[in-house]
Amino acid sequence: MGITNAQNSHDWFAGQDILVLLAKWRKFIIVNIVVVSIGTIGISFILPKWYKATTSILSPKEQGGLNSLGMAGTLLKGAGSSLAKIGALSTNSGAYNYLAILKSRSLQEAVIRKHNLNEVYGIADSSMELAIKEFSSNVSFEVQAEDYILIEVNDKDPHRVADIANSIVEMLNAVSIRLGMQEAHSNREFIEQRVNKIYNDLHRAEEALRVYQEKSSILISPDQNTSGLSAIAELYAMKAKKEIEIGILERTVSHDNSVLTQYRIELSEIDKKVVGIPEAGISTLRLYREVIIQQKILEFVLPLLEQARVDEQKNIPVTLVLDKAVAPEKKDRPKRALIVAISGLSAFLLSILYIVIAEKLLHLKKTDPVRYTLFMSIFQFHRRTTL
Repeated sequence: MGITNAQNSHDWFAGQDILVLLAKWRKFIIVNIVVVSIGTIGISFILPKWYKATTSILSPKEQGGLNSLGMAGTLLKGAGSSLAKIGALSTNSGAYNYLAILKSRSLQEAVIRKHNLNEVYGIADSSMELAIKEFSSNVSFEVQAEDYILIEVNDKDPHRVADIANSIVEMLNAVSIRLGMQEAHSNREFIEQRVNKIYNDLHRAEEALRVYQEKSSILISPDQNTSGLSAIAELYAMKAKKEIEIGILERTVSHDNSVLTQYRIELSEIDKKVVGIPEAGISTLRLYREVIIQQKILEFVLPLLEQARVDEQKNIPVTLVLDKAVAPEKKDRPKRALIVAISGLSAFLLSILYIVIAEKLLHLKKTDPVRYTLFMSIFQFHRRTTL
């Protein structure tokens, strides 16, 4: 019985000409498509217009006290060779730092308050949580392959949407300046503490040398073994500078950062050189050597302190705007033509489905009245129970 019914169904489908069915039901199909399309057009005109504004900014340049410290070359390549910048920690790191700021709650709250978006979004209880949720759904940030950040904002007002987009960039710049100055302040304090210690060490060395010379009545000439002492002093100075650079990096990057690892290796090589200095050969000049070393360290570190002080006072804009947001001339959505086209296609497909079901039932009524009656009774019963 099941095989016979399946065969009959197959024969029915095979015997139908789709063009004949479409011609037979053409009025039904046309009416459905027209009614749905007209209804969709009416609804699409009721829907509010949404506008999109875009602005793009370049990834941040190297800023702040951390970046101002020239990375001294390794001992083998000679002291003082500036090979790179500490700020170049990783590719696109600046862009992703910007993304973190853009997505921060503090920036979003500032933009919401500036443009009174609680009222714009119709949030009755002025809930900041709801406002942030709505704001986040209307804003997107994306790092492009060309290494710039694209900011897109959606709003129902063409002028307000451009103002919001530009305000986001302004807030980003303000936060970046504040964070940069905080970092520079922290770096300045760190270096300043080290400089103060060097001054104290130098003072103690000078006092020890003065006391020794007064007691022994021996004057140590600055010309004695000057070249050897200068090389040793420079080695100690490089060690001090490298320790400062590592100290700053340890507070700003992860423990396994590649630059930090490289600096630790360089410091280890310098330490090996320091350990290898022959004490016996300079024992008579130890006090003088200590003064020379502290002076040389001071020469290396003082420029870092001065640069850190300059960086701390910087409040210049750090964001570079490629394209400023302007009020859009045309709406972004709703796309009425697309909505009507999709609705019309949906109406056509649903009409075809209805025609297939209706024709199948008519065929079943003619060929197998018992099954048709059983099916209709089950359908009527299910309809009554659900209603």
